[in-house]
Amino acid sequence: MVTPFSLRRRMLALGGAGAALGLAGCAADPVPVARAAADPVNAVLRPWLSLNGAWQIDPASPLQVQRPAPARVNFMRPVGVAARNDIVLIADAGERVIWRMDRARDAVARVASFPGSIPEAGTSMQLGNDLSVWVALPTERAVAQYDLRGRLVRRWADTLEAPRPVAVVVPEDRSEVLVGDGASARVVVFDPLGHPRHVLGGNRPPALQSIAAMALGPRGLYVLDRIAQQVVVLAPSGAVVEVIGEHQLVQPRALAVDASGRVFVSDEQEQRIKVFREGRLLASVGGAGGGPARFGRIESMAIDGNLLYVADSLNARVQVMMVSPPSMEVGMTPP
Repeated sequence: MVTPFSLRRRMLALGGAGAALGLAGCAADPVPVARAAADPVNAVLRPWLSLNGAWQIDPASPLQVQRPAPARVNFMRPVGVAARNDIVLIADAGERVIWRMDRARDAVARVASFPGSIPEAGTSMQLGNDLSVWVALPTERAVAQYDLRGRLVRRWADTLEAPRPVAVVVPEDRSEVLVGDGASARVVVFDPLGHPRHVLGGNRPPALQSIAAMALGPRGLYVLDRIAQQVVVLAPSGAVVEVIGEHQLVQPRALAVDASGRVFVSDEQEQRIKVFREGRLLASVGGAGGGPARFGRIESMAIDGNLLYVADSLNARVQVMMVSPPSMEVGMTPP
């Protein structure tokens, strides 16, 4: 299909070629190349990598001496993703496995078995600085923590307040574990040893109608409320700090927040990623399809530095998007 942009680029190229032929005697002078201005709508996110699989390695071997075996794993249905530096965790509902991927070495190791996800939410995972992982397992009514080698460390469960945990976030200091429940629409705060401390907001009526995903950010705990079609930011007390995406989200599913406070929300209606800054819609990127910056079904997202990882179950891949620095937002017009 020829788009208006590609047609304009061809016309410019033909014009440049005609000028070069007409000025054969001045062939030594370079012909100026016309460059299109950057698309302000897509300036925040740019496709970079597509992770479809990797060479499988033994998770019991030391990381420094592992060599990829002659067996390549292809992802089947990635529904969860977490990342830290070159290490990427992928929950594959097709293989029923949680993979640890060394992106720089194109290698994966099996971390743990995976019971699968639920229809209304992707799989929430958190990767610690020691490469341990916390995973929300709604089908098992618990959150599980695994160490680097995939050994079970601890389980967090409260069948009364959190009978269907769909989201988990852990601060860097690991002082607490916050679990979002899809059934009660509550956030239960656990201590590091797995004991429930309290429910965020106490006994007051919850400000949430549902919980599909959560992320920690500069302003507090960001909670994706799928039914209310918005993101609610909660203070440690449970008070509402901010509401994002009201009247701009239709079928929100996945959530990520970067260090500068930009909020990335996937909208299932058009398979687009909508980016918000201070409540304002900054960009809308993507669309249905299988090419770069196109998605089949976004299940989960994770931010690591200037990279956004997007788990796409229908395209059987994790797409990595480069996130532009906040300085590039100057003068950007919303879509």
